[in-house]
Amino acid sequence: MLVSPTLDKPGAGLPWYETLYLRYVTFPNYVRTMTWHSGVELFHEEGQNIKALIELLNNDQLLTPVLIDRLRGLEDSSRFWSPVMVLEHLVIVGRELKDIIISLNEEKVPNKDLDIADVKPSDKTGAEIIGRFNGFQDEFITVMSDERYHRSSAMKFDHPWLGPLNSFQWLCLAAGHQYLHRTQIRKILKK
Repeated sequence: MLVSPTLDKPGAGLPWYETLYLRYVTFPNYVRTMTWHSGVELFHEEGQNIKALIELLNNDQLLTPVLIDRLRGLEDSSRFWSPVMVLEHLVIVGRELKDIIISLNEEKVPNKDLDIADVKPSDKTGAEIIGRFNGFQDEFITVMSDERYHRSSAMKFDHPWLGPLNSFQWLCLAAGHQYLHRTQIRKILKK
């Protein structure tokens, strides 16, 4: 029987110094290098890279949680996941990000509070999440490629770690989020 390690609770956040550096240095510098098109393209490329990593895995490899060292930008509670748990998280977060971007570009502030603890995968995730992940990747790219969304909104919405972001910054976050979790899957597979 697999014993779960003792980790911080979901939503505990990042170390304070890492959050400050991410919010005021790393993320703003990253956003300055992006355009709407490059954000959509990076999201797509990272999705393709994730698909390539998981396509040859058997059910045990897909479903077995593996403890990895913490990556910068990854909560401690997310270090003991299986590849399909990562995929489920990407779908949950990706849908939230898509809805936020659409709302902000329609000049509406989303009527919700974001809680990092609410976007964690279940421990009952099965291999069927792969189909949902693939479908969501196509949906996100189709919606974000629509000319109606190729702009930065005047409206902003608070991210728990990064503060108020406009629609373009949320798109950049979506692409960077895919990169972070593709790196996580690679670390899982190396163990």
